[in-house]
Amino acid sequence: MELIYLLQSVASPALDTVMLWITQLGSEQVYIVLLIVAFLVIDAEKGRYLALIFLVGFYLNQVLKGLFATQRPYLIDETVSRSQAAIDSGPGSGFPSGHAQSSVTFWATAAYFVRRRWFSVLAVVVVLAISLSRLYLGVHLPIDVVGGLLVGVLVVVVGIALERRRLLLPLAAKLVLGLLLPLLLQLLFPLDESGILLGGLAAFVVGPELIKHDTSGPLAGRLVLGLIGIALAFGVLALSSALLPEEVKRNALGSFLRYFLLALSGTALAPWLGRVSGLTRGRTTRSSVVASAGRS
Repeated sequence: MELIYLLQSVASPALDTVMLWITQLGSEQVYIVLLIVAFLVIDAEKGRYLALIFLVGFYLNQVLKGLFATQRPYLIDETVSRSQAAIDSGPGSGFPSGHAQSSVTFWATAAYFVRRRWFSVLAVVVVLAISLSRLYLGVHLPIDVVGGLLVGVLVVVVGIALERRRLLLPLAAKLVLGLLLPLLLQLLFPLDESGILLGGLAAFVVGPELIKHDTSGPLAGRLVLGLIGIALAFGVLALSSALLPEEVKRNALGSFLRYFLLALSGTALAPWLGRVSGLTRGRTTRSSVVASAGRS
C-alpha cells in the first residue's frame, strides 16, 4: 500500500482524468479495435496469432483471479479509491492484474511480430503507463501488477514458441476443435469474462479458415475494410446489448455466442465483404494460376 500512498501524494483531479484515460487503453473496447486492425489491415496471419495468444492469456488471467481471490486495495483502505469510474474499471479479484497482464501480452507479442525499435519502445511505454495507472487509481496492489506482468511475459514466451512450431491439422479438425473446445470450457467452467474471451478465441480459429483474408493488397482498401470491421463488431455489440435479455447475455452459452458472432464479423464477414467489394483480393492458388494460363 505504501507505493499507492506515494503515487497518490501528487494526486489531482487533472491527473485522475489522465490516469483514467491511460487505464482505458487496456479496456475491452480498445483491444477489439486493435485486434481487428491487426488482422484486417496490417497482417492477417500475424494478427490472428496475436489474437489467439492474447485471448488465451486473458482467459488464464481470469482462471488465476478465481484461484487466488485476493482483495483490491480500495477494499482494504477505501481512501485510496480515486473515483467510482476507477472502481468500475477494477471489479472482482485483484491478483494478477488483468490490465497489466493483457497489456504486456498484447504489446510484447505485437513487438515480436513488428520487430521495429520504435514500436518496441512504444510497447514498453504503454505497458508501464497502464500498470502505473492501476496503482495510482487504487485498484491494484503492487504485487497484483508485478504478478500480472510476469504471467503476461510467460504467456508471450510460450505463445511465440508454439507459433513457431505451427501444428498442422486438417481443416475439419481445426473447425471442430476451434469451436467445440472453447465452447466446452465456457459451458463447464464459466467465468466472469470467459464468454468474451472464449467466444473471441473460437472466432479467430474458425473465421480465418472459412474466408482466407489477404493483407497484401492496397493499403487504402485495407484501411476502409478495417473501418468496416470495427463498425460491424461494435454494431453486433450494440444490437445484442439492446435486443438480448439480461439473462441471455449473462448465460454461459448466450455470452459465448454473442462474442463469437461479434468476433466472427471481423474474422469472416469483413474479409468476405472486402473480397466481393474489391477492397482486398482473395489469395491466388497455384491451381487458379495454372487454369488462367491455360485459358490464355
